[in-house]
Amino acid sequence: MTILIDYGMLIPFVMSLFFWTRGIWKKNKNDLFFGTALLIISDLFYVVKPELFPISGLPWISLLIFAGAAITGLFSHKKRKLTRQLIVIAGLCLILSLVFFSIEKKWEDDSNSILVLAPYRHAGTWVFDDPAVGLKAEPFVSGIPELINKLVSDANIPDADRGFRLLFSAQPFPGYQDKVTWRRRELGGNWYYSGKYDLEGWLCPSLFKYFKKAPEEIYVKVEPE
Repeated sequence: MTILIDYGMLIPFVMSLFFWTRGIWKKNKNDLFFGTALLIISDLFYVVKPELFPISGLPWISLLIFAGAAITGLFSHKKRKLTRQLIVIAGLCLILSLVFFSIEKKWEDDSNSILVLAPYRHAGTWVFDDPAVGLKAEPFVSGIPELINKLVSDANIPDADRGFRLLFSAQPFPGYQDKVTWRRRELGGNWYYSGKYDLEGWLCPSLFKYFKKAPEEIYVKVEPE
């Protein structure tokens, strides 16, 4: 079901391409503009909710395809009015493609940062506070506490129950302790697997307060405060 939902998010992109292609070959300006409008709306939704989409780079790649199709269409149509429209659409798609590429590049740069949390024991599990994103006593659940136990034990952190530093990043960093790999989405969260400890854990939607999209890999390290 999750796979169907994920790839169902691609339907607007496919439909926009369908109307766009039909508009070019049938010389129908209504299809051209409807396809373009549908694509732009889909791209904007991607920017707002990128975690819902299974493929990265959809906006700028699809806009490049549209621009290429428009440029190709210029050579197959002799109607001056339609030619002007194709030039405008191709230019708009190229500009928007650059804009969306820049947005995704910024997301990627942000995900390269090393982030820090300070987990502690509360009500029998590991929790953390992060006022910057509005979280208080946010619990780790579904396999993640067991993984944290392993990390803390290996690092020999004294009085870890009172708190320690948890460093994490979507990119490797010096001295990282473990790497967890993305497995699948479920209930708005994401399952990750640690090969080192042979453990799987679920990260809740709060993950998206730190990453625009669920990273393929997350590198972690724990250390005393």
